[in-house]
Amino acid sequence: MRRSLAVLFAAAGAVVAMWAMTGASTAATTTHNWKFDPTINAPWATESDQTALDTPAAAAGLCRSAPVNVPGAYAPLAASEVDAIVGDQVNNSGFSNFGCATPQNETTIAVNPTDKNNLVAGANDYRVCCDFTGLNDATGWAYYSFDGGKTWGNVQVPALTAETGSSAVFKKFDAAGDPALTFSPDGVAYYANIVFSRVSFASGVVVSVSRDGGKTWSDPNLVTFVDAGNFFHDKEWIAAGSGGRVVVTWTRFSLGPKGAGYKTSPIVSAVSKDFGKTWNNQGSPVSDNAHPFNQGSQVQYGPDGALYVAYEGASPASGYSQDAMVIARSTDDGATFQTKELARVYDDNDCYPIYAGRQTLSNMHFRLNSYPSMSVDPVSGVISLVWADQQNSGNCGSGGSSFSGTTSNQVKLIRGTWAGIDSAAVTTVTTGADKVFPSVASNNGNVVISYYTRDYGISSAANVCHWRTNDAGGGNIAPSPSAVSVCMDYASKTWTAGGGFSLQRRLSSESSNPFVQFANGGFIGDYSQVAMGIDLSAHASWTDFRGNPGVTSPNQDVLVANFKP
Repeated sequence: MRRSLAVLFAAAGAVVAMWAMTGASTAATTTHNWKFDPTINAPWATESDQTALDTPAAAAGLCRSAPVNVPGAYAPLAASEVDAIVGDQVNNSGFSNFGCATPQNETTIAVNPTDKNNLVAGANDYRVCCDFTGLNDATGWAYYSFDGGKTWGNVQVPALTAETGSSAVFKKFDAAGDPALTFSPDGVAYYANIVFSRVSFASGVVVSVSRDGGKTWSDPNLVTFVDAGNFFHDKEWIAAGSGGRVVVTWTRFSLGPKGAGYKTSPIVSAVSKDFGKTWNNQGSPVSDNAHPFNQGSQVQYGPDGALYVAYEGASPASGYSQDAMVIARSTDDGATFQTKELARVYDDNDCYPIYAGRQTLSNMHFRLNSYPSMSVDPVSGVISLVWADQQNSGNCGSGGSSFSGTTSNQVKLIRGTWAGIDSAAVTTVTTGADKVFPSVASNNGNVVISYYTRDYGISSAANVCHWRTNDAGGGNIAPSPSAVSVCMDYASKTWTAGGGFSLQRRLSSESSNPFVQFANGGFIGDYSQVAMGIDLSAHASWTDFRGNPGVTSPNQDVLVANFKP
C-alpha cells in the first residue's frame, strides 16, 4: 500500500493527531516510536509518534495572531447553523494554542429513533487539563439536544481518563478520541471512544451508555485493553440493535514486540448482549485473511438484523500497493463475516502533496484519509457508502512516487443491496474544488451526503482566508499570508428516488480558515458526520473554524445544521 491507508496514522494516527495541538513539547516526553515495515510499501511508513511538530514558534495557532484573533474576523453565525459547544474554555497549557479557546473536532452525531427531537453529538474535546505531560488533551464530551438541534447542553462523559475521575485500569489513560455515537431502536444511546496514554503503551476501546437522551452517562465499560507495544487499538465505530445487542469494530494494529515494527492491521469486533455492560469475542476478526492491512471501519445493523461493516483495505490484486473499499456482512451477530472488495480508492503515493510526511490538499496542511462513511437504510436495507479520493486529479494513479498538479478531491458513492453492491456503479457525487471527509445518512429511500468543500473560499472582512501559520519555522509567531484562499465550508447534497441528486447546499454561512489551531494547521479531525431522523430531517455536524463569533475567539467548534433534504 502506498501513502493512502496510511494516511491512517494508525498508531501514529491517534497519538500524533492529538499531539498536534500542544506542539513539540509533547513529542519530547513520549516513549513511543512506531516504526513500520517498509517492505509493505505502507503509506504510513513515514509516520511516527515522534513526527516533527515544528518548532514552537512555527506551531503557534492562528488563534494567537492577527488578523484571526481580532474582533470581527468573522460575522455572527447564521440562524441555520448552531454551535453545539456550551461553556468553551481557554487553553492555559502548552504553547501552540496557549490563551486560545479550546478546540473540538472529529464530529459524530445520532438521532433518537424514538424521539425525532433528541440528538446527541460528540467530538474530540480538549477542554480538560492535564494529561500525563501537563497539557490539555482530548477527553469524552457529549452534546445533547431535545428540540431538534436548536439548542444544546454539554456534559463530560465520566471516568474515561485519569484527569476525568477514572479508577482501576482507566487510570492508565490520559487521552480519549475517535468518538462514535449511536442509538438502539429502544432509544438507549451508546458512546464509543479509544483511550490511550501519552507516556506508555496503554491502549483500549470503551463504551459509555446513556438512558436519558445524552444528559448523563454511565461509567465506561472496557471493550478491550492492552498495555504492551505489540498492539494499538484505533478508529473504533459502534452499532446497536434490539434486545441490548451492541457491536464495536476497530482496527487492531499489530506492531511486534514492544512496537518494533508494523505487521498487520485487521478490522476486529466485540459484541455485547446486555446493553454494553459486558463484552464477548473481543478481537474477533471482521476483515478476511486476503486483506491484512486495513483502517477506518464503520458498522451498522440492517433492518434484516444483519451486521454490515465497511472499511478501507489494501487490495491483494495490486500486491497491496493500492487501496479499495471493502464491505463485510454477518448474519450471526458478528461470529463470521462474508467479505466483498468494491471499488478502487485513488490515494496512492502520487495522489496528494505531502506536508510533514502526511498527505494533504494543495496549499493545506491538515492530514487526509479516504475512509468510508456508510449508512444502511433502516426501511429498504439499501447500503450507501461514500468516500473522497483524487481520481483524475494531476498525475494521481500513474504509478509515480509523488504528486504533481493541483488537488481536486471529490466524493464518490456506491449504493446497492448486499447481493449486488459489488457490481454497483461508482457515482462521483461532486465536482469543482476539493471535497474531504464526507458522511452519508439514509432513510426510506432518501440519502443525504455532507462534506467539507473549497468551492466557496470567500474571504471575510478581515481577509483571514489568505493567512497561514508560519510555514518556515522562524523565530516569531506571525502568520504568513498566501495568495491562495485556504478557507473551507461545509455543504451537502441529497438524493431522492426518481429525482437524482440535488444542487449543492451550503451549510456554513461563511468560509473559515482551518489553520486556526494545531501545529501549522495539521489537524481538523479525521471525519465529520450527518444523521437522519425518523421524520427524514437531516442533522449535519462538522468542525468549523470560526468558533462562535461574538462569544469566543476563532477556534475549532462543533457546528450543526438541521434541514429537510
